[in-house]
Amino acid sequence: MVKAIVFDMNGVFVEAPEKSVLERIRSLKGTGKWIALSNYYLNIWEFERGFLAPFEFWKKVFVSLTEQEFHGLVEGAYSEQFQRNEDLYSLAQQLSAGYDLYCLSNSNFLQGKEYRRQKLYAPFKRLFLSHETHEIKPFPMAFEHFLKETGLKARDCVFVEDWTVNVLASAALGFRGVVFHDAGDLKEKLAKLGVL
Repeated sequence: MVKAIVFDMNGVFVEAPEKSVLERIRSLKGTGKWIALSNYYLNIWEFERGFLAPFEFWKKVFVSLTEQEFHGLVEGAYSEQFQRNEDLYSLAQQLSAGYDLYCLSNSNFLQGKEYRRQKLYAPFKRLFLSHETHEIKPFPMAFEHFLKETGLKARDCVFVEDWTVNVLASAALGFRGVVFHDAGDLKEKLAKLGVL
C-alpha cells in the first residue's frame, strides 16, 4: 500500500538556475563550452553534498571569477522569482489529502535558501536535500537515509524524478519509481499505481 510520495525538486516543480548561470558566466568570460562543463561536472557532486561553499564551487568552475561577479551573476540569479510548475503544485495539493509528500533532491545551499524563501517547498512534510544530508542520488545511501529517517519501507513509497538513472536506483531498492515528464503524464502513471 502506498503511504508516501517522494518527489525530486529540480526539473519537476521548478527549473534549477545552474545551467543558465553557467552559460551566462561562460559567455561573459569567453570560456570554452567543454572546459566550463568539465569543471562544472568535476565539482558539482561535492557542491551538492555540501562540501563546497557556493563561491568556492563557482571559483573552481571559472578560475577568474571575482567575488563581485559571483554576487551579481550567481547570487543574483537565485534571487529572481522561480517559475513554478503550477500544474504539479496543484496535483501535489490533491495528493497531500491522502499521502505524505516528501522532497528528496540533489540541491545546494543557494537553492535551499532561496527555495525556502519563495516557499517552493510548501507541499512537503519533510525535506531531504543533498547539501544538508551529505548524501546524493543516485547513490543508495541517499534513499536509505530517507527510509531510516522516516521509518517508511521502500515498497510503500512512490518516487517521482525526471532523471531515469535516479528512478532506476530507487527501483533497485524497492521504491515504485516513476520518471517525470509533465503533470498530465504523471497523473496517468500514478493512476496505474492506484494512487489517483
